[in-house]
Amino acid sequence: MLPMKAPKSHRVVGAFDLIAPDGQIHRFPRPTWLQRACMRLHALAEPAILSAVILGLIYTAGFLAEPLASLAADACADQAGSRPNVLLWARGFAA
Repeated sequence: MLPMKAPKSHRVVGAFDLIAPDGQIHRFPRPTWLQRACMRLHALAEPAILSAVILGLIYTAGFLAEPLASLAADACADQAGSRPNVLLWARGFAA
């Protein structure tokens, strides 16, 4: 068995320090519970909104495609009526 590194314990960070290139140290306090809750909700809401938009676009595309089927059937139909409509073949075949 290969040697494994001992797991490191997580540190609790009380403040965030930012050291600027000129040597200044900027301290940022730990986020409050309200800020953490808002960050969590924002992280959960973003994919939900994106999913809702994609589902809305799919629904709209399906709704707008329904009238196109009748237009395609009219455009492909033979005016003399001697040739069967290719778009309706599957329905007649299944019956």
